[in-house]
Amino acid sequence: MRVKRALTFILSCAIAVPAFSFITAPRPGDRIGVLRIAGHFDSRTERSVAETVQGSLVGELQGLKFNAFDARVTFDQLSRKMPGDADFYVEVISGGADGHQAGNVGAAIGHVAVQVGVIVANVAAQVRLLDGHTLNVLQTYDLQKDSTAVVPTGIGFAGYPIFAAIALPIFQYGQYKMAAHEVAYQAALRIAGQ
Repeated sequence: MRVKRALTFILSCAIAVPAFSFITAPRPGDRIGVLRIAGHFDSRTERSVAETVQGSLVGELQGLKFNAFDARVTFDQLSRKMPGDADFYVEVISGGADGHQAGNVGAAIGHVAVQVGVIVANVAAQVRLLDGHTLNVLQTYDLQKDSTAVVPTGIGFAGYPIFAAIALPIFQYGQYKMAAHEVAYQAALRIAGQ
């Protein structure tokens, strides 16, 4: 009687665990297509950060020995032309890019002035790992990276009849790019199961 109950219990547990709950994880050599990011971006910075995450993710996955490639389509476009030619697809949902200047100080020597500031950049993204044949979501990763640096934010020139100042947003932009690369790196490690 005990054996029969034990077998009944084991059988009922086996039936209760659906077959689709066993998630296949990507292995080195698997083809992974990184989908294009769909949607509207409020700024050129957000678009650039999203493209950096997408492009860096392909490189990071290749560095981990996956056969990763730019799928050159969005999720919606791929779902209309199924099936795909990859074992897995990765969809990046941009969580946006935000940043601010936490403080700055300026100094002048003669006719040249330099402003130095603390730049804080934040990049967030949701990354979804999809089955390459069914497009079912296998895993979802919410990733974020903050990047802080002290950088020159402006330079000025002065003389008796003229004064000119130039902002240097390239350094702030660089902080966004650095954070975006780190988000792509984190995503690749999570996809690889590391």
